[in-house]
Amino acid sequence: MVSESNRLIAGRYQLLRELGRGGMGVVWEGQDTLLNRQVAIKEVLLPDGLSPGEQERQLLRTAREARTAAKLTHPSVVAVYDVVEEGGRPWIVMELLRHPTVEQVVLTSGALPVREAAELGRQVLSALKTAHEAGILHRDVKPGNILLADDGRAVLMDFGIATVEGDPSLTKTGMVTGSPSFLAPERVRAENAGPASDLWSLGATLYACMVGRSPFERGDPMSTLNALLTEEPDYRRIPPIMHPVLRGLLQKEPEQRVDAEEADRLLAAILAARPAHLDRDVPERRRGGRSRALLAAAAAAVMIIAGGAVAYFQLDSPAEGAPRASARPAAVTVPLTPTATPTPSATPTATPSATRAVPAVRMWKSRDGWSIMRPAGWRGSLAEAYTEWTRRDGAAHLGVEAVYATLDPNQILRDSEEAMRQNAATVVNRGRRAVVHQGTRAVEWEFSWTAGSEGDARWVSPGTRYHEVRRALAIGDTAYIVSWTVTEAQWARNRGLMRQVISSFTVGA
Repeated sequence: MVSESNRLIAGRYQLLRELGRGGMGVVWEGQDTLLNRQVAIKEVLLPDGLSPGEQERQLLRTAREARTAAKLTHPSVVAVYDVVEEGGRPWIVMELLRHPTVEQVVLTSGALPVREAAELGRQVLSALKTAHEAGILHRDVKPGNILLADDGRAVLMDFGIATVEGDPSLTKTGMVTGSPSFLAPERVRAENAGPASDLWSLGATLYACMVGRSPFERGDPMSTLNALLTEEPDYRRIPPIMHPVLRGLLQKEPEQRVDAEEADRLLAAILAARPAHLDRDVPERRRGGRSRALLAAAAAAVMIIAGGAVAYFQLDSPAEGAPRASARPAAVTVPLTPTATPTPSATPTATPSATRAVPAVRMWKSRDGWSIMRPAGWRGSLAEAYTEWTRRDGAAHLGVEAVYATLDPNQILRDSEEAMRQNAATVVNRGRRAVVHQGTRAVEWEFSWTAGSEGDARWVSPGTRYHEVRRALAIGDTAYIVSWTVTEAQWARNRGLMRQVISSFTVGA
């Protein structure tokens, strides 16, 4: 049974509010009444189906490993203050940090620049080396378990307490527990896992920092496991300077992987490289400032839970022609230039000829298998999971986003609305409704909002009132958001074009 707020644990730690839930428990914001400080408290919950003996062994192991993790002192490790027992299960009292996870940063601000990814990798690697020397395996290194502060400090959380006893990746029936995307192959094969398994997960995490997802993510657990065991990563979207360390960490056999010292040397070489040797296609994102501050505020409720809610912010103003830094893993930015229409050659006749009307829309086919009739003459740009077009006067905008966090259109729009209300002024909800999009169930949200004084994207004019429609739908293993935004003053005259464009969105045709 889930604990109630204001409950006192071990006569000392008061539960204030639930922050979220993960695969192994509930995390609370709490108060240490003895030292008068805020803490995070993890209530450990066990998977269903365990026998009483298995439950007892798991609880003992969790308490033992949490107490061992409490001995770790490292700037890149979330501090464990105390482990207490209450109600027959462990409660782990930890440092409370209000930073976004790397997963959230990449989803909302785009791919990490090469240097920032390398620096993050060195910090996490240093934390892992310290833990391994103390006999502690992390077992769950992934972007959702790494916090990233404004000053670049990376902090690894959930040491030794996030997985089930024995092989943490599989149950006795062979089913996957949790996301398998960052598991080492030996864990999937139920072989002995060691420090090399954490290094594999670090490699997959660094890959995700560059692309936005694990190299083996295929949309469902069994397909992902099969890819992990039988396929090699696709490095074409990865800056070449990152290839040696990723290839070294992502060797399928643990004895063939680079060790921690060699991985650190390779990462240090990236940081020491001249800027000209880095992949310039990866945008250098501003550190700190308004974008990271907004993200940190949004992440406060999920700062210590793997797999927290995804916030769909629209942040930072990119350079002309580049995609806005929003909820899009933007590993590579490529301008979309419309196909030029050949100009008819002049004819010697003075007889006027019929002039062919310029089409209002043109077909755009994505490299990811979807297409849309986008307005003709609008400037476009694309990123890893986001494509957008902006009218030349900046008063109208079209976006198509691929979403991998959930396939529930209602949840996607709920998350989108929550983020929008934090990032824009005077958001007025004009209705959310279920619609049928080419035979597929979809949800559409209509609303209006006022741009903030700083502006959220290059096309946005501060103080301007906008009217927007977002349609969310799931097809196969991917969900999509198709959004149309125009100034409030021009909304009525553009509704027909908006409906034509949104309704044209097609996947796989």
